[in-house]
Amino acid sequence: MGMMALFTVSTFEGWPALLYKAIDANGENTGPIYNYRVEISIFFIVYIIIIAFFMMNIFVGFVIITFREQGEQEYKNCELDKNQAQPLKLYIPKNPVQYKFWSIINSSVFEYVMFLLILLNTVTLAVQHYEQSKNFSHVMDILNMVFTGLFTVEMLLKLLALRLRHYFMDAWNSFDALIVVGSVVDIVVTEFSSGEDSSRVSITFFRLFRVMRLVKLLSKGEGIRTLLWTFIKSLQALPYVALLIALIFFIYAVVGMQTFGKVAMQDYTQINRNNNFQTFPQAVLLLFRCATGEAWQEIMLASLPGKRCDPESDFEPGEEFSCGSSFAIVYFISFFMLCAFLIINLFVAVIMDNFDYLTRDWSILGPHHLDEFKRIWSEYDPEAKGRIKHLDVVALLRRIQPPLGFGKLCPHRVASSRSDEHAS
Repeated sequence: MGMMALFTVSTFEGWPALLYKAIDANGENTGPIYNYRVEISIFFIVYIIIIAFFMMNIFVGFVIITFREQGEQEYKNCELDKNQAQPLKLYIPKNPVQYKFWSIINSSVFEYVMFLLILLNTVTLAVQHYEQSKNFSHVMDILNMVFTGLFTVEMLLKLLALRLRHYFMDAWNSFDALIVVGSVVDIVVTEFSSGEDSSRVSITFFRLFRVMRLVKLLSKGEGIRTLLWTFIKSLQALPYVALLIALIFFIYAVVGMQTFGKVAMQDYTQINRNNNFQTFPQAVLLLFRCATGEAWQEIMLASLPGKRCDPESDFEPGEEFSCGSSFAIVYFISFFMLCAFLIINLFVAVIMDNFDYLTRDWSILGPHHLDEFKRIWSEYDPEAKGRIKHLDVVALLRRIQPPLGFGKLCPHRVASSRSDEHAS
């Protein structure tokens, strides 16, 4: 019981109540005395610092390191670096007319103009308020049409530059197309609505596309794109972790239904009409609550032997208080350790591994590196001839961050020497 109490303290769930009971404890077969042993609180504080703060985090770090090593082992076995294992593709049209449009949509001016339009659209959405005048609403509707038209022009320019196939290969372009189509439908529904309740519901739904334009801001800026790419790369591995969690929940829910399904639901206990094992959905919800750490130890205590049986369950006469099982201790502690300490931390491991993949190893190429290279190169080659002056090479490489360039922290003398080495 002492080990179980200390494990409960390490989960930070209900430990203050246990601390106060330990302070008031006055020996065996005697009643508690208020603040009888205040010094016992030092034991709890030291235990939490050592076990909960340090040892648990060391365990989490061990999980993350192991996950990272297993992920990189595949590349080592194939003798590939990450650029070779996951090469990047960049589409550049060969048609001269199409290339002109491609140069426009990849220019810094176009990027800044679209960024400014998104900011102005954000302002128009922010200034709308309750009980605004009809004239104000009319002006906002006109501005919405203007912004929709401009974003439609952006989509058409990209379609002309990239063609249909390459346009939808980019997730951001697909998202932009969805916003444009939804915004056009929003304008049509708003203009031709009859004012009935069904039309109002449609208008409210399609107006969500106006707000979704703000998400386009996330595609601007190197730092934000790095974080977004981390998130996207993490999502590729998260389904496998989620499948493992679902499998554990399924197994524990079925076992819980068979073991604790007959415990009576009582409002003054943690096994009640909202938390019970009588049905599979209820069992999954109860386990999800335990995984978050919310009063999991009280649910465990409510499932121990000697609990009242549900009146509708099949029990022998005189065995009304025979439900529950001592297996509850092993069941709940093992589930909490698997979910809270191991599986849930795999999510953190996936995200940290991908963030480290993008930030620590400068040899890893990402889409944001190519965007930066295109933007800076266009400043030295405005006519898109594919070549620049040899005197501008060092300046170009110092402006471009690694791995494609040297970075601004690289001294000019060192950059010149390195560029000469690559040239020779």
